[in-house]
Amino acid sequence: MNVKMLSSPRHCVSLLLAVFVSGCYGYSIRYDGYKVLRVDASNERHLRLMNQLQHDRELDFWKFPKDVMVPPEKLAGVVERLDSNGVAYDVMIADVQKLIDSQETQYIEGRHNLDLAGYDFTRYYNLSEIAQWVKDIAATYPSLATEVQVGLSYEGRELRALKVGSEQSESKEAIWFHGTLHSREWISPATVMFMTNQLLVDYSHDPDVQKYLDTYDFYILPVMNPDGYEYTWTDNRLWRKTRSPNEGSPCYGTDGNRNFEFMWGEPGASDDPCDNNYRGPFAHSEIEVKSVTDFILDTSEKQTFSLFIDFHCYGQMWITPWAYSIEEPLHYSEQHTCAGRAASAIESVHGTPYIYGNIISNADPASGLTLDWGYGTANIKHSYLVELRDRGEYGFLLPEDQIIPSGEETYAGLKAMLDCILEGQVV
Repeated sequence: MNVKMLSSPRHCVSLLLAVFVSGCYGYSIRYDGYKVLRVDASNERHLRLMNQLQHDRELDFWKFPKDVMVPPEKLAGVVERLDSNGVAYDVMIADVQKLIDSQETQYIEGRHNLDLAGYDFTRYYNLSEIAQWVKDIAATYPSLATEVQVGLSYEGRELRALKVGSEQSESKEAIWFHGTLHSREWISPATVMFMTNQLLVDYSHDPDVQKYLDTYDFYILPVMNPDGYEYTWTDNRLWRKTRSPNEGSPCYGTDGNRNFEFMWGEPGASDDPCDNNYRGPFAHSEIEVKSVTDFILDTSEKQTFSLFIDFHCYGQMWITPWAYSIEEPLHYSEQHTCAGRAASAIESVHGTPYIYGNIISNADPASGLTLDWGYGTANIKHSYLVELRDRGEYGFLLPEDQIIPSGEETYAGLKAMLDCILEGQVV
């Protein structure tokens, strides 16, 4: 696959653990001895136990109810409760900090040895580099790409997006997709950037891509949660939420993917500001969520949106509405068919298997999510949430050597989805 490189300024971004060096990044929060357990919660009794454990703020459920990160001082107690209740488990990650360290060693070496004259999509980029990449893309493809500022974050950072399409016209239909609503999911912006780059590179020679960009305007936001993403580079690699303060609580941040107004506050979201899935004090309390939803609704007055995708990790799932209910929406058959075609296309590239369909067939109900808002409020028939690689070996700490494979297979899935939508419109 042809991957074109774009120029970028040099940045001082070496990661020195637990030590802050002026002008560079360093983490202040470590995870020495933390383990991630893969739990087999196979019956109602087991699920009740996992729900009880979920209330322990020192435990971090990477995927409820099966994957939980446990600090060393809590391990014996958690294991005793699992054993006494007959819950089987395996150690998925033996030492989270060692995994972070091993990746950062490669990362530091890559930073010192890499020619930063170009983006190569074999490493992760910090927020300032991604912002520069957006500018470089727009400058390199002026007839196809325009930089768009969707809004500002709580801490004043720009939500930098791209409008990609040929002969851009407000009469065209539109596509929206974004990454990094959950800030620790670094493969999300990397995959979004890869796919955006490929759409632009391939337009000159791929008839299918020409059809996509001639038919649609793509609105693409690599980082929807810039404050949280920056924080994962400076303080806490595993931070998930936004960075807004919560009145009356010492805990910061809201889960942006529980803050959307459609079915906000229903089961599957917490009202505790210290929980990772805290829904916020009210719907769209997070300026990042309000900025994106306002942008989509304002744009939809001039352009009809045909597709909405929120890219996350991990789990390898192409998820259809509803997230809050087992009930099938009106257009479920079409959504399920296109999600299945996307999943098949993904697997055809590197053999990566994807589950597809309603989220509740694979997880507990969740409310206030992006895809339900996209379908239920914005009236975008094809509204999805995609969980990228992997299924738990690395979880949120996916190595850089998986960026390009993730981008290649997800790009194939995106193209299959677009073909499915276009065929449905013809019929």
